Amino acid sequence: DIEIIGRLAEQAGELAISMREGVDISHKETLDDKVTSADRALSTLITTAIKKRFPSDCVISEEDDEHIHSLKQSASHTRVWLIDPIDGTQNYILGDGQYCVMIGLVIDMHPVFGWVYEPHTNILYFGGPNFGAYRRSGNKVERIENLEALDPTAKARLAMGSRDRKKHYWIDKLAVVDLVKVGSIGLKVARILEREADVFAHLSCKLKTWDTAGPAAIALGAGLEVGGMD
Repeated sequence: DIEIIGRLAEQAGELAISMREGVDISHKETLDDKVTSADRALSTLITTAIKKRFPSDCVISEEDDEHIHSLKQSASHTRVWLIDPIDGTQNYILGDGQYCVMIGLVIDMHPVFGWVYEPHTNILYFGGPNFGAYRRSGNKVERIENLEALDPTAKARLAMGSRDRKKHYWIDKLAVVDLVKVGSIGLKVARILEREADVFAHLSCKLKTWDTAGPAAIALGAGLEVGGMD
């Protein structure tokens, strides 16, 4: 199952790359909330495959038109799959490579396994609590060793989204912080796993479960501290 879902994430990433040139762009509820034909195509690919393999599980995608209703219904399911087909749609549109495919499995409201695939680098991150965290590039798989504890007296390399950086501009003036600029939430967690950042903080209170289920499970697998559902 781990291998099959990982390959599915990679297949979705390949589809995103193939659709990038001339992709159709539209908006959801606001002009800032963009969606592309690639988002929807990847969503269909992933949800169809998971529903076929796990017919009794609840499967929710950000691009599912009924996802709000599905989230309410998910409380009655033990196993819930949460999918963000393209995390970092704006980055995908810009063509800067700072986007990823994210799939997370939640059991009894706890993230137990996640997959984050970065098409631009062809790197798949996957893992979960009591399993560990892994990186796959091509056919090479490496375990990501647990990180050293942070030195509270040292500068913190803080990964933070552009909206938070603009709204909370004072953060950039803190002497104890170096900001790390990266797009997708999944890639912010990946930068911590790669020891290129120390902390990811999100202040806008707009995180959704499909934003966090996969990355949180991988982070827990690597021994990181992760905030709770609240």
